[in-house]
Parts: sequence; C-alpha cells; structure tokens
Amino acid sequence: MALHIGRKHRETSDAPAAAPRWRFWQGRRLWPSRTAPAAGTGTGAPDATKTVVVERKPRRWRRTRPNPVSMMILAAGWAAVVILALGMLLTWGDANPGNDIVDAVLDAGRWLATPFHDVFTRRDPEEQLYINWTIAAVVYYVLARAVSWMTRF
Repeated sequence: MALHIGRKHRETSDAPAAAPRWRFWQGRRLWPSRTAPAAGTGTGAPDATKTVVVERKPRRWRRTRPNPVSMMILAAGWAAVVILALGMLLTWGDANPGNDIVDAVLDAGRWLATPFHDVFTRRDPEEQLYINWTIAAVVYYVLARAVSWMTRF
C-alpha cells in the first residue's frame, strides 16, 4: 500500500482522465483566496461574492534598497574567506612556496590569520594551519555578515 501525497485518486473507472503530472500545480494556490460580499449586497450569498486580492508587503530585507557600504563590507569578508581557503588549498596541495602567486596568497593568509595564530596548537604544523585558518575564516564571515546587516538599516 503506497501513500500518495497531493494526488487525487479516481473514484470510478469512467471518470475523466487526470491532467498530466507536470500540470498538477496549475490553478492551485498555497493559501485559499479571500472572498467578500459584492458591493450593495449584504447577504453574502455564494453567487454575490468576489475575490479580493490582498497586497502583501515585501519582506523586511527586501523593502530597503541595497546599501553599497553594506555590500562592500560583505565583499571584504568574502575576500578574506576566499584568501584563507585558497591558502589552505595551496598548503594541502603542496604548492611551490617559491612561486610569486603562491607566496602572495600565503602571506595574505598569514596576515589575516595573525589574531588566530596559536588558538590551537598541534604537533603537525599543517593541521594547526588548517584549524586556525578555518576558525579565522568563519569569524571573518560571521563578523562581515553582522556588520553588513547592521549598516543596512
């Protein structure tokens, strides 16, 4: 016995054919429409009703225009996270530290992770780098999101 959610079963075999599955949701609403009596009739009979369209306010964070300062703060947080993640990826892949690009990324990552340098100490220096740089990336992301949200309003 299977449970069919959202599908109507035919009562008899001579019932009309059901609509194709891809058209299942057409004409359905997530909430029922509100009806009100037509103007001039106080009876509220079913034939004297009309559908009332309710205008909803957009969500709070969509009511305001995007703030460029907020977007720049969030972009700076994302840049810090990307630099730290790229530095961890280069360390994991044993990239050549003599390369100028690799050296620049690792130097920027070391500078960004300076406040979190010895939060956790491990015997393996790569494992210590992964843990401390991950904590730094999470802190920078959360801090950027919080400051960005505060500057939006």
